Amino acid sequence: MVEFTIATERFELGQMISEKSGLDAELERIIPTEECVIPYVWVTGPPLQLDELQETLRQSDEVSSFTALDELVVNGTDKRQQLFRINWVLPELDIIRGIINADGAILEGQNTDGYWLLRFRFSDHEQVAQFYQYLTDENITDFQIDSIYELEARSERGKVFDLTPEQREAITLAAQRGYFSTPRKVTLTELGDELDISEQAFSQRLRRATEEVIHSALNIPHIEIE
Repeated sequence: MVEFTIATERFELGQMISEKSGLDAELERIIPTEECVIPYVWVTGPPLQLDELQETLRQSDEVSSFTALDELVVNGTDKRQQLFRINWVLPELDIIRGIINADGAILEGQNTDGYWLLRFRFSDHEQVAQFYQYLTDENITDFQIDSIYELEARSERGKVFDLTPEQREAITLAAQRGYFSTPRKVTLTELGDELDISEQAFSQRLRRATEEVIHSALNIPHIEIE
């Protein structure tokens, strides 16, 4: 598993989204084909900027077609969230080309402050080395590899948090549904409904799980109150 930060201009699809003021994006997955790649990406922002993005996609030479598959209202705001399926013709120097050439699988991504955070998977270290060689050959230097780890190591790392199954379920669901995002994409009531428990019960599980993770990650001792 590789967690990777790349400047937006090295990821052309990401740049196309990021250059629109007020838009945030989360890459859900990418499906490679012989002719192109098909990314699925959630884009959040004001309706006007989303309309402008669709017009940009229509005019782009790199986009052979796209479809807005779904649209959601962001609670408490005037923003919308749209899921795009895009048929994208890859430029040779695009970062995604390097990942696919090395037989990597792109799992997710998110834009932030002029950079894209990408997470992808290779089957062995030789493929990681091939990807790094692609970056070197194409003189791509504006990136940072945040971490490389084995899936097994990640699983073991997760066990250090002394969570109950209920607490682990709650904090995992909250993270997956965007509760910790800004703005939040889901409420405690909605999360509780998914587990068929009350808002208060879910809130207590999440608070205890979050406290345990923070104490374990930062090695902070628990304070016993008498």
